[in-house]
Amino acid sequence: MMKHGLLPTVLSDVEGDQLNILVLGNEKSLKNNPSLRHLNKSLELGKLSYSYIETLDQVAITPYTIVIILDEKKAIAEEDNIRTFVNEGGRLFVGLRFFHPDLNDVMGIEEVNGYHQDDLNGITFTKSFAPIYPDIEDQDGKIPNNSLDLTLQNDSEVYVKSQGTPILWYHSYGKGKVAYWNGTMLQGKGARGLLLQSLSLLPPRFVSGRLEMSVFFIDDFPAPFPDGDHENITPTFNTSVGSFFKTIWWPDMKDLQNKYRLKYTHAFIGTYRSDQRMNTEQLIKQNQAKFLFYGRDALQNGDELSLHGYNHQSLVTKNEPIAKDYGYIPWVNQEQMENATTQVMKMHEHLFPKYKIKTYVPPSNVINTTGLKALKRSAPSINTISSLYLGGTEQGSFIQEFGYDDNAGYFNLPRVSSGYAPDLYERFSYADALANAGIFSHFIHPDDLLDPYRNKGYRWPDLNVELDRHLNKIYETYPFLKGVTAQEAKKLYTAYSKSEMKIDYQENKIILYGKNLVSPSVFLIRLNDNETLKTGAFDGYKVSGIKGFNGLYTIETFKGKTIVPIKRGES
Repeated sequence: MMKHGLLPTVLSDVEGDQLNILVLGNEKSLKNNPSLRHLNKSLELGKLSYSYIETLDQVAITPYTIVIILDEKKAIAEEDNIRTFVNEGGRLFVGLRFFHPDLNDVMGIEEVNGYHQDDLNGITFTKSFAPIYPDIEDQDGKIPNNSLDLTLQNDSEVYVKSQGTPILWYHSYGKGKVAYWNGTMLQGKGARGLLLQSLSLLPPRFVSGRLEMSVFFIDDFPAPFPDGDHENITPTFNTSVGSFFKTIWWPDMKDLQNKYRLKYTHAFIGTYRSDQRMNTEQLIKQNQAKFLFYGRDALQNGDELSLHGYNHQSLVTKNEPIAKDYGYIPWVNQEQMENATTQVMKMHEHLFPKYKIKTYVPPSNVINTTGLKALKRSAPSINTISSLYLGGTEQGSFIQEFGYDDNAGYFNLPRVSSGYAPDLYERFSYADALANAGIFSHFIHPDDLLDPYRNKGYRWPDLNVELDRHLNKIYETYPFLKGVTAQEAKKLYTAYSKSEMKIDYQENKIILYGKNLVSPSVFLIRLNDNETLKTGAFDGYKVSGIKGFNGLYTIETFKGKTIVPIKRGES
């Protein structure tokens, strides 16, 4: 089991500049503002914070002071103060487009022709500023922006467009700088990483904290694999499905594990039957050989065994929502859920008497109030639930934030992306979580390769090649990512959430220190003023540049106080 110690706490007199993030408005006026909620979560994960201001009138203006606008009326009322603030060197972040012609010159806008009648869909990066995001020509409306129809001044630098319209640009005005989001995508959870990284381009330097953890789930494994033939397996490998998974798929997955230092969290089920007719003894008889083979091998590799369910029927009753296309049979009541869960937990206890199950992965990522109560009673050793990070709840999906759910009493460890061959939206999702705080939380199913929808037309070993390609890009970009099981991720996140990061920005160096920082600690550093860091291993810390991104670095440190020297004007 990976252990995460703490670095020595360092108390230091502030010497140099401090980053100061201010939101124009107050808690009451912005209470229902979705952009503020995502700003709060984004900064929280990056170990940063903000405070409210009612007016810019008394704000100390420095290049490290960022004022965020999320309220159009408040911005218009502060027109003169905004102009003065930026002109004298402040940084302004407009997180939600608004129309006020008297500020066009400050914002870098030449002319506004009103709002686009329809939402713009998709996103194209005209300047790369955050790693591994794909361009998306969105035909499904998954990345919409309600935007102004406008033209920009020639000196505005466009970073993001949608259907040809500028969505994010930067504009220098006087001694200061403005970042302007001409859209509404920051009101969505899936853009928190973009929010943080677009903020980071405003001050001369910007440091954020990183969890830098990689959690990889294999759902429906171990499971009672069928032993028959399959058109995607037998003609190519001349073997049955069961034999293929044992002699080809599982060794390939372990090769990937060794290559990227992954730790798998396996979510097992007792039976693929939709009813509850199998008792503990029957489950043991059916599963013993396969579960012992895969389970023992997994534990020897440092993996975690977690519960996916008695069967693959989501724990919901007929009165609770679930997508009809799943074809699931609702449970009669909580008691029925408890009885079935108790049976499969007893099966596990018989096969692995010294191993406690602590993580639960809901089938199809669906669970509701009844299921949560049933799980609490029938599987009391479980302390963590891993469902989905993104999506809507209309079809019953259990959507989570990272962290503790005080109401349900569980730690939430959501999965961000899925698949052996992630599509553009899945790639965008994992890129954004990585850009926010260094989180890669991904899941696959062994039988994805048997399903024509989930395998996207690929067969084995092509699916393995695709997964390898994505992992290679991720780990090449973020070399300090560490594979953890779900329970290790829980411990790491808990320790990280209690830590306090302090950053001093001095003339020729950045000083990283704090209270209760995890060991090792990882930071993302962005340098915006033609400055560089020397990469490599140094006394107690390592620096890695991010390929293709000038001025962007990750640092892993084992020191309570790390002094990072800055070079100017060198590449």
